[in-house]
Amino acid sequence: MNHKDTKGTKASRDLVASISRCFFAACLCALCVFVVPNGSSAHETLTTTVLFDREIVRILNKHCVMCHVENGPSFPLSTYEQTWLQGRKVRAEVIARHMPPWAAVPGYGQFANENNLTLRETQFMVSWVEGLGPRNAGTVFLNVQDSGAPRPRPVQAQADFGHWQLGEPSLLRELPANTIEAQAANDIKRTVIDLGLTAERRVRALEYMPGDRRVVRAAFFTVQETGQWIGSWTPWYGFSSLPEGAAYRLPAGSHVVAEIHYRGAKERVVERGRLGLFFADKPVPNTVSSLVLEGKSDSQKLRAESRLAADAYALALRPEIGAGVKSVEVSARKPDGGTEILLFAKDIPVDWPTPYVFKAPVLLRRGTVLSVTAYSAQPGRIRLTVTTASSISNH
Repeated sequence: MNHKDTKGTKASRDLVASISRCFFAACLCALCVFVVPNGSSAHETLTTTVLFDREIVRILNKHCVMCHVENGPSFPLSTYEQTWLQGRKVRAEVIARHMPPWAAVPGYGQFANENNLTLRETQFMVSWVEGLGPRNAGTVFLNVQDSGAPRPRPVQAQADFGHWQLGEPSLLRELPANTIEAQAANDIKRTVIDLGLTAERRVRALEYMPGDRRVVRAAFFTVQETGQWIGSWTPWYGFSSLPEGAAYRLPAGSHVVAEIHYRGAKERVVERGRLGLFFADKPVPNTVSSLVLEGKSDSQKLRAESRLAADAYALALRPEIGAGVKSVEVSARKPDGGTEILLFAKDIPVDWPTPYVFKAPVLLRRGTVLSVTAYSAQPGRIRLTVTTASSISNH
């Protein structure tokens, strides 16, 4: 081989090596595009042990998918991909305590329908987002080598709204249809339901099933003939149930007024929910009643109070507030001079009205002064409905 041929061969080898290096670099760049999450650099690494398949999916199931689901009122957070893409937004809402929409401050009353993230849950969410949102610890593979083998089912949050949580109702009524026009603002619609009762009945529980969860924010139910508030619905707590031995009284010929709080829709929606009532199957000694505190003021402090004429057990609170209210406090000043804070709520989301259902009945002795105080950015009114029972069964 002559010198000229040797130079040509070397040049060919250099060209092949150069092409190989360029191809390798291109492949590496493409790999980085697919592997490195959006908003992070190629030098970032996982900095958390919190996993979607373990901690995060539990939090979503407990607090989030009631609203954040397909055909729900807000963007879905069921799958890993959906949650990862919304991670930064979720983190900001959690830190600001805007979501989940629960205004009661921990340490003042214990509630069965509480939907507040615990400190540990908040830390999990923040750590997961800031740690680049890992799915699992690498022990679960969603791809399979055999293309004919069944693909493993990925872990995701589940929401099941297709059945009655309390079982089959004693009485079922379909509500009249309400129409929400496209681009409509939040609104409240009231409809009257004829129960068809020919004799007095006692109700121990109530459950509501919306026709279209995309547009329903809350629902409250009262007896038209007595004004008794008998139950509520929110996306995270869809029923009202009384303690053993207590029931609401429904006179013969009763009607229920349904107050449905709707949110605006992107398209025209016809919504028609269903109301289920659960009757007591034996005589109930204790009839539940309501105590209403109502007041208004020309100042920014709104207050109302009432002195109890007999011992009573508080079962639930329903504050009704207007725009501009910054905080609400419900307190019980006892005959011995001590004061118990039953509820302290702040930064109240007016768009998501909710009752506060006590986890256990709260005994209020005769002579107790029950009061509600609200601070508002403007003069207004405050109304508080307290569900009470004169006694509670210990069984």
